[in-house]
Amino acid sequence: MGIDYVTMARNSFNQDSDFIAKARNVYSHLNDEISKKIFEVRSLYALTGDLSYLMNIDPKYRNLSSDIEVYAEKIHKFDHCLIYGAGGAGHYLARRFQIFGVNIDAFIEPDEAKCGIDPQTGIKIISEEELISNRALYSDKNVVISYSKKDVADSTRRRLIEKAGIPENSIAMGVYDWRNNSSQYFDYFDPLENEVFVDCGCYDGGSCFRFAGWCGQKGYEHIYSFEADPVNYEKCKKVLETLGKCDLYPYGTSKANEKAYFISKGFEDSCIITKEEAEAAGMEGVQTIETVALDDVLKDKRVTFIKFDVEGAEYDALLGAKKLIKANRPRMAVSVYHKPEDFVILADLILEMHPDYRISFRHYGLDELETIMYVE
Repeated sequence: MGIDYVTMARNSFNQDSDFIAKARNVYSHLNDEISKKIFEVRSLYALTGDLSYLMNIDPKYRNLSSDIEVYAEKIHKFDHCLIYGAGGAGHYLARRFQIFGVNIDAFIEPDEAKCGIDPQTGIKIISEEELISNRALYSDKNVVISYSKKDVADSTRRRLIEKAGIPENSIAMGVYDWRNNSSQYFDYFDPLENEVFVDCGCYDGGSCFRFAGWCGQKGYEHIYSFEADPVNYEKCKKVLETLGKCDLYPYGTSKANEKAYFISKGFEDSCIITKEEAEAAGMEGVQTIETVALDDVLKDKRVTFIKFDVEGAEYDALLGAKKLIKANRPRMAVSVYHKPEDFVILADLILEMHPDYRISFRHYGLDELETIMYVE
């Protein structure tokens, strides 16, 4: 929404006289060498805005699946490539590929009206028809499809193979090959008896099912799940009906029970925004939602494990759960990548609640996204 979080992070380092003290305190609570290395590279990224610090971190410091490692190796072997889709996801990939040393020859768009020069990147945009008409020119090129919806990406892939003559092994699929969703949140801790899980940022219900699978034969006592996006909430309502012992709430989690501005995308990046951000967007696509404090909704409830992944609203969500955390001392998995300074600010807030908490960081992606803080 136009907010420069890297600049904000630099200002935190430069202007907040307590920030260095907070960072040192957090560092003293880190559990292992992996956490210290991730802390180091996130510090460098927050200070400089240079993605290469995170993108070039040694694989031994990442929690990646073998599929992602193969994907990364494949991209590293590309000298040149075409990216299908010149939207936000295409720009995202172009920037990261350039850090990998890959040259982007062109974007591909199905709509000829979009052809020309991309104003954001200066990269040429060609139409799918041009690609097909010039098979001899493009058939030896590597193509990366940026679309995140699987059905759209799959149909695009088929057209590239069948109509444009692009070899199957020269096509890489998009944004989600950059991160390990399968083990995130649940590969650090071992389950305890009678776990009670609070899922802040339910999205599609997948993390609730993964929690249940993680508990295995030990079972679980209950799940409390929160999803603010109305579209996602309706999907979750259907999906979670079959799970059992799960309450789903149509609210965002924050420091108080109040209304908030919200961008609803029916996707995982739907988020709470400020009044200033809403006004800057001309209120386009902005709606209001209800937020709640976990301290109010789950008052006197027993809780053993909380996941916070609420697209940049983690600080306020933690403030709203202060009593719950103090009373239960739950283990937590907290996203600390939505704002560059969060790996210090959120950890420091948690340590105020329980100074004896231990902290670990794990990183589940190839770039700056998907750093999770585990608290125990």
